[in-house]
Amino acid sequence: MVWLIVLGILAVLIGIVVTTRNLQNRADKKVADTASWLETEATIQGGAIERIDKYTSYPNFAFSYTVRDEYFSGRFFLKADEEQPDELIKTLRNRRFPVQYDPGNPSDWYIAEAKIDGCEVLQNTGTYGSGADESIDLPLN
Repeated sequence: MVWLIVLGILAVLIGIVVTTRNLQNRADKKVADTASWLETEATIQGGAIERIDKYTSYPNFAFSYTVRDEYFSGRFFLKADEEQPDELIKTLRNRRFPVQYDPGNPSDWYIAEAKIDGCEVLQNTGTYGSGADESIDLPLN
């Protein structure tokens, strides 16, 4: 009976490792696919502190960019210390930064910069910025 429990625990652990590796490989491929995307300039429109989970809050920034005179927008988070968010929200408003977009679907975007103002950029690498509300992932270097 003990062996069945041990085997069950091992099976669950192996499943977690395989799933994590598959998700990481999928994210790596999506980031690699952005290599052929074009780049434009985006502008941070504003920011607010948003709760990510029960214990974690990060500053969330809305930005916009144009492609062929068409307006697009997205949002990203910065992994900031507890005392930084309010100051970041004030100082980053109207800041310009490069954003990559899919020429076939300009609403899909990706921020290639790993850091902005010394804070790690957190973005959704599952669907880039196309508006789906999925969990955020750290950028892949």
